[in-house]
Amino acid sequence: MKLNLGCGDKRKPGFLGVDQYRAGGVDVLADVTRLPFADSSVDAFHLDNVIEHIPDMVGLVRELVRTGRPGAAIEVITPHFTAWASWRDPTHVHHLSYFSMDHFAHKWVADFAGARVRVASRRLSFGGGLMGLTGRLLFWLSPRQYEKKYCFIFRASTLCFRLEVVKQQ
Repeated sequence: MKLNLGCGDKRKPGFLGVDQYRAGGVDVLADVTRLPFADSSVDAFHLDNVIEHIPDMVGLVRELVRTGRPGAAIEVITPHFTAWASWRDPTHVHHLSYFSMDHFAHKWVADFAGARVRVASRRLSFGGGLMGLTGRLLFWLSPRQYEKKYCFIFRASTLCFRLEVVKQQ
């Protein structure tokens, strides 16, 4: 089973749409932090511009780990914290960094949060023009230095994470 969480009107072929509100892409009405699915029953999750709206991000990741089988893919798409899109929507409660998901990859987080994922890949996108090109170059030289020193001058747009469920031993 594959789940498109917080799908709204956006259907994703091969995925079951799950949202807490009725909309065109919804197959199952449910809170994404309390999924009505059995432990280790999900092969893949897709969250497109959803995670930034969830007040309890730890609870969400805990629920993905509970319902995901070991190695289940989690695709997360969200605005970068410097993107205008991150701030123009008053329902956004989180503004994420290129390194935000690293938090859930540490064993000590799993010890208190009950959830652990592996960051399989991540990508940061930029707009066009000279500013976007300069941002891409600075980011390519050092993602950490880009976010520490240059990100509010040369703003990014979208973050894409590919995570994998890690089950506790």
